[in-house]
Parts: sequence; C-alpha cells; structure tokens
Amino acid sequence: MRINRRDFMCASSLAAMGACAPAALAAGMAEAAIEAVPLPFAQARFDLNRIHKWDDSNGDTWDPFWADDDQLYSFNCDGRGFGRQPRNLAFNVFSGSSFESLAGRQVNPMDEYGAADQRAADHATWKVCGQECIDGVFYAFVSRNVYGHESHDPLMRQTALNASLIKSTDRGRNWTRPGAQNYAQPIWPGPAFGAPFFVHYGKNGGSIQADGAADFVYAVSTNGFWCDGDFLVLGRVRRDRIAALDAADWQYWRGNGAEGDRWTASVYEATPILARPAKCGQTPITYIPALGIYLTISWYNPEPLPHWYTPTEMRYDLFAAAHPWGPWAAAGSLSDSFLAPGSNMYGPSICAKYQEASENGVTVRMFTSGCQFEDVPSGIYKAWSMPIVLETQPAPPSAYFSVESAGFEKQGNWQVMGADPGRENLAWTSGVQNDQLTLSFEGSGIEVVARKAAGRGSLSIAIDGKPEATASLAVVNMPELSGVVVFRRLGLASGRHILTLANRGGAINVQGVRLYR
Repeated sequence: MRINRRDFMCASSLAAMGACAPAALAAGMAEAAIEAVPLPFAQARFDLNRIHKWDDSNGDTWDPFWADDDQLYSFNCDGRGFGRQPRNLAFNVFSGSSFESLAGRQVNPMDEYGAADQRAADHATWKVCGQECIDGVFYAFVSRNVYGHESHDPLMRQTALNASLIKSTDRGRNWTRPGAQNYAQPIWPGPAFGAPFFVHYGKNGGSIQADGAADFVYAVSTNGFWCDGDFLVLGRVRRDRIAALDAADWQYWRGNGAEGDRWTASVYEATPILARPAKCGQTPITYIPALGIYLTISWYNPEPLPHWYTPTEMRYDLFAAAHPWGPWAAAGSLSDSFLAPGSNMYGPSICAKYQEASENGVTVRMFTSGCQFEDVPSGIYKAWSMPIVLETQPAPPSAYFSVESAGFEKQGNWQVMGADPGRENLAWTSGVQNDQLTLSFEGSGIEVVARKAAGRGSLSIAIDGKPEATASLAVVNMPELSGVVVFRRLGLASGRHILTLANRGGAINVQGVRLYR
C-alpha cells in the first residue's frame, strides 16, 4: 500500500480529535483557562531515545542546581542517594567533564532528618523540596509530608506542610537551621507554602536582569501537596536577605495590578500563577536564557490512585511563560505509557545547566525518578534524565501510521509482537539478520518508531537507497520502552520516497512511522 495525501489528512484529523480528551478535575474546583500566549519555540519534543540513568543512585526528588564551582548538586528523598543507607533526605554531588560522564557521590547523609520513612509525633516525615546555590551559599527547602494513604485526603494525595529554609556555607557538609528547630518552629507553618521550589536562573543563582532576578530570588509552591496539587503560588525574597532565613522578608505574587500592589507580605493573599486542580505536583521553574522564557512541568495522576503509591499513569504537561508569574501557556505533554506496564515516572525537574542551543532551538535536560521502588540497577527509583527539545522551526503537519496500517512490504520472517495490556504498542519483530521492511511514502519527513528493551539488536535505516543511520534498540537497566522515535529525518525533497529498514543483528521491531507532509 502507498500512503497518499488523502490517507495522511484523514489520519491527522483523527489524531487531533483524540488529543482533546479532558481529564477529571478535583471535586468542586474548576481548571483556570490556559491563555494562548505566543511562545519563542514552535514545538517541544521529549526525546525518549536519549534517556540517561544513574544506576548506582536511589531515591526521588532530584532537583540538581548549578553551583558556583560549576558542579551540579542535588538532594534526594527517601532513598540512599549515592550513599549506603536510606534516609528521609541526603545531599549529593554530580561531577564530570560532560553530562554523559557525570558521576554521583554522597556529600552528607543528613542524619538529623532521620532514616527513610522515620516519623515523629506529627505522623509526618521530612522531605526536601527545591534547592539552589545563591552567591556561593547552598539553600534548600524542607517540609513535613504525610503519605497519601495516611493523609485522609479524598484523592489520596501526599500533603506537604510546615516548610523551612536551610543553608550551607561549606558545600553541603553542614546546614543551618537545625532539623529540631525546623520541626518545632517552621518558617512557613501550615500548607500554604508547603512545597517550595526555587526558580532556577543558572550558575550560582544566575546573573539575569529580567524580572528583577538580579535583585530577587524566586520560589514557587503548590498549595500544600507533594503530588496532584491544585495551584502554584510564587514567592520572592531580596537576594541580599535570603541568608536571614526569615519569612518576614518574603513577598508573594498577588496579580497584575498597580506596581505597588503586585506583591503582598501574606502568602494567604497570593494569587495562583497556575491553577489546575489535582494537576500541580511540586516542581521548580527554570529559565531558558537562549529563548528568554521560563519552563515548568505540571505533573499529575490522570486517574485516582487505586492504592498508595501505585499510579496507573502519570502525565507531564510542559508550560512556558515570559515571566515567572505567567501567564503560562501549554507547550507539550508526555504520558509515561512509554514505560512497560507496572513502571511509572514522577517528580520532574528541568535543569539550568547543560542547555544546548542550536540553529533550530534549545535542548534542556529534565531530571526525574520513577517507581516501582526496588533498589536494583535495573530499577527506576533513581536519578534519570531525558532531553526536551524546544524547536524554533515549525514542523510540517504530520500523521502517525502503525506498522500494520502503513503499508510496509515484508522480506523475511517478520512476526507480530502483541501489544502490552493497556498499551497501543503492537509491533512487527524479526530475529533474522537482513530481514527487511520497505515503505513507499510521499512527504517531506519521516520518523521511525520502535520498542526498546534489554538484549535487542540493531536496525538500519535507508531512504531512497542511501544509508541514513543504524539505530540500537537495546536499553541497559531500564524497563522496556515503547513509542520511541529511533530515527527522524526532515527536509526531504518533495515527491515519493522509499524507506528501507533492515535487521543488522539480534531481535528488532518496528511499531510504526510518522510522516510529515
């Protein structure tokens, strides 16, 4: 079968209809309208083909910050980080000459905050929130959290309250205020600023003049939830006053009124900068200097949790804005259904370092973690990262065709690899070298989509008889991945083309292709 323009337009329309399915809102609350704000990039792509994981790590809430010594530092929650014993929180450093060479090491086990899951009389545990280096001093927010199966929240959400700010002047070896003081006298009592994360501007807190960032440090918090919060509020403190660790120095965004009325000293008078009931997990905001914009990720469970903590799916909705207070515009979305059933991701953070500018945009690094929670090299309850590609050139209209509907011609012994339960990842597979698939198509570009797993082989890609690439379909210490774009080529000459896919050794598969008009 040949794919022509009529087939392409039909598939494009059906895909657009499916993308509009709404998620349920928290009871009694409405989701605020998302403004159609012009963005300096055309589309965002989550690159599943370049996931990088630190197999020797353990834990979640990785929010690496770019310190004045050019290294990345990060706390973790619940696991052992890069140490030996699980802790409620621990402090680590990533060192290396490039992103791919980064290696982790524990700096401080933060013993005063307890072993993992250690509770106190309030039935809560210590968790770390956002982290940053400001003018050579390290800062982190800590708060008391109650797990969803114990919080009595109707949506089984983990609550976050009684936050405090701590600092270190010796690269994280010692921290003040003491944990006992933060427990007895939290800087922000209650849930209103219960899960604060910094706005990341760059190395050593950044040197950005926009939005007063040279004079102020900004932080964003949910309304007292680790996961599935209802809205975000924005706070700020003068850069020369943050070291005082005093809530009286902070102000909170109240709205676009007169200049003197935009900020208030009371967090209870703050106006949400992003309101999405049950869709706002705790996360930072990160500035992208090459584009002059801010990014954040609204992450959530689309469906109520059946048990704690066993999500059926997690979604990461990317938002962008010209200012930290918004207005925020939807800029992309990712479902974790690319992971094998039983595996989920959560807790994203966009890193200020390792942003790579190119002729067609900027690539940024998203850190995340996942579950289930086994502490084994192949597990995903660890620090791992995924590139997000912000493309400034609009991609042509496209449509996805499964391997069964695209019209491939087979040569060799191709078999059907059935879809996983709850997944649309049926594929054709071959275990014989030189088996081929060919496709005649019309368009200006093409993507090849496949499943990746441990022990898989390699797939060669050619267009019009010219070799383009060889894609490995193997992963190391990750669950099986599906829906992975293993090859992408835009800018083809107009007219008809021939795609040839060949087995270059081992077990390979093809899920489908995306064609660009």
